Amino acid sequence: MATRYICKICRNEIAQSGAECPYCRGRSVIAEGASPRILAMVFGVMVAIFALTGFYARSFKLEGQDRGRLYFEAAQEQMAGKRYEEAINHFRDALLYSRDNPAYRLELSRALYAAGRFSETENYLSGLRAADPASGIVNLLLARLAVRDDQVTEAVSYYRTAIHGRWDEKPEVERIDMHLELVDLLDREGLDQQLAAELLELAEIAPDDIEIRRRLAILLLKTGSFDRASSIFRSLLASAPTDRELLLGRADAEFNLGNYLTARTHYNRAQLYGDDDDTRARIQLCNRIIELDPTRRGIGLGERFRRSRLLIERTMIAFSACRNPAGSEFVGPLPLLPQDESIVFDRAESVLDARRERASDTLVESNILLAEEIWNFATTRCGSADPPDSPLLNVMAKLSR
Repeated sequence: MATRYICKICRNEIAQSGAECPYCRGRSVIAEGASPRILAMVFGVMVAIFALTGFYARSFKLEGQDRGRLYFEAAQEQMAGKRYEEAINHFRDALLYSRDNPAYRLELSRALYAAGRFSETENYLSGLRAADPASGIVNLLLARLAVRDDQVTEAVSYYRTAIHGRWDEKPEVERIDMHLELVDLLDREGLDQQLAAELLELAEIAPDDIEIRRRLAILLLKTGSFDRASSIFRSLLASAPTDRELLLGRADAEFNLGNYLTARTHYNRAQLYGDDDDTRARIQLCNRIIELDPTRRGIGLGERFRRSRLLIERTMIAFSACRNPAGSEFVGPLPLLPQDESIVFDRAESVLDARRERASDTLVESNILLAEEIWNFATTRCGSADPPDSPLLNVMAKLSR
């Protein structure tokens, strides 16, 4: 039987052992000759498929964006007409074609807020804030939600972030509006210390809007920023000198600054444009303070000396009233004074009992200092209640400044 030889590669029969396999040789020729052409054809087909796929993908995306924009524009028209539920549906339709568009998500949040769907609003806003913590409008809407839920601390934080955050349009106008919203919140909640700080910041950027400046001055007066309030009232009065509210505001600011002559002048001017009992009483109080003040400019040495002695007398009366509030109805001896108070009182009685000395600046100053010592004892004994002498109270406040 004849011997058969097998190719070890393709397992086909060959002529003899070690002979070249005709089948393997044919495959090699085909591969070497046809492979570049085949690869080029395959590559061309693949490029065409990718190009066609990309074209359809871009076309689909552009068509989706166009549809989303149409839904968005329709929703905006519905928002303008206050048809909030319809607007919500169309904003959601717009997001189907552009899920990550922050403008669409923001407007949907606004529509939900306007429709009273606050929990959904907060969910959207929280996501937007996580993506853009400095967004002014997002923080503003979160602040309003916090106000609605009586979360004052959170609302203040959101407002302040909104004020210093990013605004794409009219940033200065938006920031002033946010300041005013925050000021209203702090005023309603009675947070005077924070309100004062906010007002001072707002005063630095206050516009020429007369109503805003008027409101700012009134609130500054309320929170004790008397100097800044007086400055704004003064500038407003330059263009409205007969405005009674402004005149009274300036008068109150100057009164609290201890400028009683200026305060009296403005109270008197206010009375020209509307008389009332409170203002009349304020004028009388100014007169009594001015008549008692030994440091008032323009009075002679003798008058200053007389007033300094009067201060000692009236502070002693105030001290006695605080020491014995029952007055003549008190039965029994009063407790002895502590040694430091007793020494000061003895000095005061000596000054008042002594024969009238020749007036001098030294004696005036000495009498004022003695009156201040007695006054300190009086106010300590009175506690939270003011000693019963309003003119004296204001003169001593002025002296302590």
